[in-house]
Amino acid sequence: MVVYGASGVGFAGANLVLARVLPTDQYALFTLFTALANLGTALAPAGIDGVVNRRLLEVGPALVSRLLPPALLIGLVFAGIALVAYDMSFALAALLFLTCTGGGLMVVAGAHFQSEHRFGVSLALGQSPNIVLLIAALVVLAGHTTRAWLPVLISTLGFMAAAGFGWTVLLGERHSKPPRTTSFSWQEALAFAGLSASGLLLIQLERLVIPYVLPLADLAVYGVLGAIAGSLFRVLQMGVGFSLLPRLRAAHTVIERRRLIAREARLVGGIVVLGSVFIWFLTPVVERWFLAGKYHLAGSLVLAAIVSGIAKIANAFTKSTASALADTRELSLVNVFGWLSVGVALVAAYVGARWGLVGVIYGVGLGWFMRAAVAFALIVRHLRLPVPIPATAP
Repeated sequence: MVVYGASGVGFAGANLVLARVLPTDQYALFTLFTALANLGTALAPAGIDGVVNRRLLEVGPALVSRLLPPALLIGLVFAGIALVAYDMSFALAALLFLTCTGGGLMVVAGAHFQSEHRFGVSLALGQSPNIVLLIAALVVLAGHTTRAWLPVLISTLGFMAAAGFGWTVLLGERHSKPPRTTSFSWQEALAFAGLSASGLLLIQLERLVIPYVLPLADLAVYGVLGAIAGSLFRVLQMGVGFSLLPRLRAAHTVIERRRLIAREARLVGGIVVLGSVFIWFLTPVVERWFLAGKYHLAGSLVLAAIVSGIAKIANAFTKSTASALADTRELSLVNVFGWLSVGVALVAAYVGARWGLVGVIYGVGLGWFMRAAVAFALIVRHLRLPVPIPATAP
């Protein structure tokens, strides 16, 4: 949680610096690029990262040959989306292709370290892009740049460097480890891919919808809101998934599973309460003194961000439990209902847009609550205590 917290501070600090320095339209463009890059990076492994987390696969040419085609394909798809749907320049689309491809490789490397309980290097690898983003923001600040291409370029280089480092370490260690299986089911991998895709699409949905239903300036406002009020909840959401999943996989009894979830819920719940109060009072201070009144974050916006953040954390618990304990059929059902919740969130966001940015945030939040509730209903059997066998007369 501490590592995720440092990463969240880097992400929030970078966004606040860029929001202050860049013109509103350029910061909005940067926010959109980041949303597409984060979504594409997570989709690029095609669920192989989920399989790696559940099983110890051998890292070698066989795994690389199965990973590269979907990573390259997703990179091309997202570059096309940037060009056609959002009218980005060819240069930015090319950087998006490199970011998605390199990021996909980075995600799988991090998942392999995580499966071996090497949490330090896994966290460092997965969260390094946020630190690189902070460096990019400081470069922009020092160079007085007013265009989005420079922080985007530095961010892309960060993803590529993280992927290169991770795979260099894994391939270098390959021959010192015992032989492992190299095969896995694409059905299982694609179930993980769909499960992750729907959740990640929900994470970025506001950023993807706003350019179509609200003025572009609202996208910049949402970027600032996410940096101040959303970072804490995003950090907690990632932290729950990272730490809870491998421990649930290692738990052998229902009592152990329930104890793990309860302990995590108490810790995270306490942080949410204190963090929400802190965010409520911090936001106007940052708005007034750091952003110099350039962006206005009304109390209703901050409250919407807090409610949406709580929904995301609830979903993190159910998704981690499903990823760790569900069988293939249950994963497929969670996947299907996850996509239905995306549809509900999309419709609700469009309807809510008549009330402005607040309505969009609550609309997407409805999708988060639905996703968490349905996933819990599908996997709750793995947390039920066994029914005691009644004693019988001799």
